Amino acid sequence: MAAEPDLIIPLHYFDNNTMFTSITMHAIMVYDEVIDPEKLRTTLSQLVERETWQKLGARLRKGKNGHDLHVPRKFTTTRSAIAYKHVSLDMKKAKHPAASRIPSSKSAPKDRPAIVGNPEDWTELCCGADAPKTSSDYVGSDRPITGLRVVSFKDATIVNLHWLHIAADAMGLKAILDNWMLVLQGREAEIPLQHGFDEDPLRELGLHPTETFDLAGSELSKWGTASYALRNGYSIAIGKKENRTVCIPALFMKNLRKVAHQELNDQGRKNQFLTDNDVITAWFSRLAFSHLPPEKPVTIMQAMSMRRALEQDLLPPGTPFVSNCHSFTSVLRTKKEVDQSLGLLAGDIRQGINKHGTRKQIEAYCGRVRANAWPLGPMPVFFGQSNMHHIGYSNWKKAQVNLVDLSAACVSKRDTPLHPSFVSQVQGGIAYPDGFIITGEDAQGNYWLEGYRPGGLWLHVEKLIEEDITS
Repeated sequence: MAAEPDLIIPLHYFDNNTMFTSITMHAIMVYDEVIDPEKLRTTLSQLVERETWQKLGARLRKGKNGHDLHVPRKFTTTRSAIAYKHVSLDMKKAKHPAASRIPSSKSAPKDRPAIVGNPEDWTELCCGADAPKTSSDYVGSDRPITGLRVVSFKDATIVNLHWLHIAADAMGLKAILDNWMLVLQGREAEIPLQHGFDEDPLRELGLHPTETFDLAGSELSKWGTASYALRNGYSIAIGKKENRTVCIPALFMKNLRKVAHQELNDQGRKNQFLTDNDVITAWFSRLAFSHLPPEKPVTIMQAMSMRRALEQDLLPPGTPFVSNCHSFTSVLRTKKEVDQSLGLLAGDIRQGINKHGTRKQIEAYCGRVRANAWPLGPMPVFFGQSNMHHIGYSNWKKAQVNLVDLSAACVSKRDTPLHPSFVSQVQGGIAYPDGFIITGEDAQGNYWLEGYRPGGLWLHVEKLIEEDITS
């Protein structure tokens, strides 16, 4: 009897852009214990095989209006729910030339930040030499859009959950991880259905703005975009890029927060609320702009999840929406203005997030995304001047990858949680320069940041960090 045809689901509107089809995401978690790889494979497969979650096992195909997801009606050994690869190495992790370069929370600096590694050193080990990168690696095969790679050592395990970006953003990843852990712990009955499985709940988002976006008039025009592309196209598409991992110790963060709040108080902005993200973004942006002349226009852009704001009308509260659901906020300054005060910059970043994260501003922003969607799809809108230096951030702290507890999958029984000793976020495909991911906060309170920069620019950051610059 012939197999039942796949269920065909068109990509959601905001998933279907050139950026998301050009990037495969790898959430890499390193554990200092031996974990059963088969238990990881079977439990993740069980999650993906569940009703509404089976979308994560879809195959990507070219459709009439871009890409479509083809979901098998039934997963089999020949058409599995996830892509899977297990590599077993008969040695301790410290003896492997690449694995030995991976930093950890145990070896993290205690009182000052440091550049502690280069993700390129462990990418091939953790992701595989044949890892998928862009949509073409999926369309031309029967590969599921979600995959798992496990590398086993005698004393450690590397777990890499990877997916084509069209499937999920950071908070989508959190939903996957949280519910995978429920399967692993035998709590399948607690797993909710996904919202927006085969229909797009955001299909009209941006079509009904009631106010103007706060930064309207500052976005790059088509000519400005062309000018920006001409100035920066080489470094984005072809030029040499360097990746680094930065550890920001808990003690240093405590001091940074004190400096930021004191500077705000000194400027009369007493008791202004700041998150760690605001302080980190302000602190690192000043380092990233350090090579620029004083009058250079700069833009600090951050991704923001829209889920909480959209729970007012489009997304039911407490129900996972595994897709891409984020907008952006930007702060426009000159390099000289950025240098004036860590606290003021952190405060301005917080004010931008508060202002641009309202339901009405999200509607207005998404309207501008729709207006500029041709020809690359609904891409982020860039704000600033055509000669600006632009940097972007995505903060994964709320995804809590650093706190994923795999104790239930340990080969040796244990009664305490097992968290990663290190988390790395590797992107296959486009490596956007000066795009940084705050990968999260570990169990010791240290923050970790990774990102690509055009060749040579990490040297400026390293020099300032070595000089112990805190404000």
